[in-house]
Amino acid sequence: MRPPINNGHITRLMSHLVRRHHHNIHTLLNEHHVYPGQPPLMFALAREGGQSQNELARQLDIKAATLTVMLNRMEKNGLVRRETDARDLRVSRIYLSDKGHSTLKIVRETLDMLEQRALDNFSEEETELLRGLLARMNDNVTTMSETLPLPNSANDTN
Repeated sequence: MRPPINNGHITRLMSHLVRRHHHNIHTLLNEHHVYPGQPPLMFALAREGGQSQNELARQLDIKAATLTVMLNRMEKNGLVRRETDARDLRVSRIYLSDKGHSTLKIVRETLDMLEQRALDNFSEEETELLRGLLARMNDNVTTMSETLPLPNSANDTN
């Protein structure tokens, strides 16, 4: 039996919700060879194909090495293709493949279904209220993140 999560910190409840949501996404997308972290990359490539790995890493706020591992796996599964930049042969441009586009459709449908199921028994007004409250909370946390001191290792000048 799971312990109740409706009493206590809101952030604890949100953390539990996000973990369960990510678990559900992974369970449903695993059979399509889409793994954690890949949907945002696929959406970025659908919006603007032909970005370099450095551009994608900055946009997604992930390390270049992490992105390389993701892209290698996605290329192996036929979801993306790399093309050498004609103007700079050192740069690879990344595109969704045809399989990547069709898989992205499944990803979108899966995410839409999960959101709809998560909001079962919510009225339209409650859904909009929740959206607004979460947006405000996100703004607060973003502002707080921007004003937090850097970790000691970032302040070292040695």
